[in-house]
Amino acid sequence: MKKPAIILVALLVCFAIAEPLKVSTITFMDLASFEYQPEPPEEDGHIARDDEEYLSSVVPENVLSLNGQSIEVAGYMMPLSITGDKVREFLLLPNTMACCFGMMPAYNEFIFVKMPSGAGMLENVPIRVQGRFSIEETWEDGFFSHLYYMKGSRVEIGHGSAANLPPLLESMNQEFP
Repeated sequence: MKKPAIILVALLVCFAIAEPLKVSTITFMDLASFEYQPEPPEEDGHIARDDEEYLSSVVPENVLSLNGQSIEVAGYMMPLSITGDKVREFLLLPNTMACCFGMMPAYNEFIFVKMPSGAGMLENVPIRVQGRFSIEETWEDGFFSHLYYMKGSRVEIGHGSAANLPPLLESMNQEFP
């Protein structure tokens, strides 16, 4: 009986002193801080350019250093894949302008997010998304898909601190305290 109790105490001590998972908060201003115009690959099909040599030639080091990190970013959800009442895939955008009457974001102004456990439908509402961030220029049958990918782990309503507001919300926050 003593052995399981000792193991349990040891595990509790380890969890108590373990450093919590570090999550970097970034903004779309960080991700879109450079001009990015991808060149289509010569072959068709699913192409993911994720090798460090290629990426370092098109993405600056300050953004490339986020590759593989846990991040949190504020933005707006544009659902792509819905199962029941859960959104499985969506684009995270800096604003709500990317509707059918709006304007397309730049190639480096959105994140393709997959939520393994799904997320609630939160269109036109500012949200914060946490997850593992990857940089991978991805093409599907000759068409650009995304540069940024996130395996999402958490979605919350809200935009976080005023320092992390998307530009549109920042101006609204000044007008309406």
